[in-house]
Amino acid sequence: MTGRMSKWLLLGAAMLAFASQAEAQVTFRLGTVDPQATHSGVGADAFAAAVDRLSQGQMKVQVFHAGQLGPIPEQQRNVLAGTQDMHLLYPEFLTTLIEETRVISAPYVFTSHAHQANFLKSDAFKPGLDKLRSLGAIVLDEDWTWWQMDPRGVISVKPIRTPQDLQGLKLRIWESKVAIDTWKGLGANTIVVPRPEMYLAFKQGIIEAGPETIGIAYDGKNAEIGKYWTRTDEYYQVVNIMMNQRKWAGLTDAQKKILAEAAKAGGAAYKAESTRGFTEKRGKAEKEMGVTVLEPDLAPWREKSKAILANLEADGTIPKGLVAKVSAIPAK
Repeated sequence: MTGRMSKWLLLGAAMLAFASQAEAQVTFRLGTVDPQATHSGVGADAFAAAVDRLSQGQMKVQVFHAGQLGPIPEQQRNVLAGTQDMHLLYPEFLTTLIEETRVISAPYVFTSHAHQANFLKSDAFKPGLDKLRSLGAIVLDEDWTWWQMDPRGVISVKPIRTPQDLQGLKLRIWESKVAIDTWKGLGANTIVVPRPEMYLAFKQGIIEAGPETIGIAYDGKNAEIGKYWTRTDEYYQVVNIMMNQRKWAGLTDAQKKILAEAAKAGGAAYKAESTRGFTEKRGKAEKEMGVTVLEPDLAPWREKSKAILANLEADGTIPKGLVAKVSAIPAK
C-alpha cells in the first residue's frame, strides 16, 4: 500500500510540475510571406530555434510561412491589433503608416546595406519607430542586422536591359505608392498583386514581370515562367521582426533579452542564406530552369530615377528634405 501511494504521489508531483511548466511557457505566432526555403523562412526558423534554445524551452515561436497568416498589410494590421504576435518586417511595406519608410524603396537613394542600416538607426528614422510604437508595435533587432545579400532585380518573360525595355510590361508590384510610382516612372504597367499570389498571376499571364531577387524567384518558382532576371539594385533591403507592443511589455526583462539575442541569430542566418541566393540558387535557376541572368550598366536606370525622386518629394510622398538627410548619413 505504501509503495502504491508513493508511486501515485510521484506521478502527481510530475503532473503538477508539467502543468506548471506548460503554464509558464510563452508562445508567439510569427508570420512571413515567403516560402520556408527562402532566406526569409530560414531566418525566421533560425530565430525560433534560438528562442527555444536560449529559453530552455520556456519560450516557443510558431512560424507561419508563405502568407499563411495573410498578405503583408493584413499581417501588419494583425500585429498592431495584437491578434498576431510577430511579423517578419520589410520596413518599406510600412509606407501607408510611417512616412519615414517611404524613402527606403525609392530608387537609388542608398549606396549599401550599411548605409540603409545606419539610416534605420539614425535620428532621421527615430520618429518612424516612435510612430510604430504608438500604433502598437516595436522591432526586436535594434542593430538592424538582417541584411538581404541577394540583390534586387526583375524576373521577366523577356530580356530587360534598360528602362526602355519596361515600356508597357505588366509588372507585379506591392501596395506602395513609392514602389508603384518608381516602376511606372521607369516605364512599366504596374499591377498590385499580393506576394503569395505572384506565381499564379505569372502562370495565368496577369503579369509578365516582377521585382524580386533571383534567390526568391528560384524558391518561389517564378523562374519557371520568367526566363530572364535583370539585376537592378534599385534599393537595398534590411529587415527586422515586428512585434506587438503589448505582448512585449508583458514580458520579463530576461525574456526580452532572449528575444533580442535570438533576433541577432536569425539575422545571421538570414544574411548567410540570402548570400547563398546569389550564388547557389542563382546557379540552380540558370541550370535547372534555363534562366538568363543579365547585369546591365545601371547608369540609364539611375538617370531615369532622378525625375522619379524629384516627383516623389514634390508631391509630398517622400517628406521634403529626407533624401538629402539620407545622403548625409555615413555609408559605412
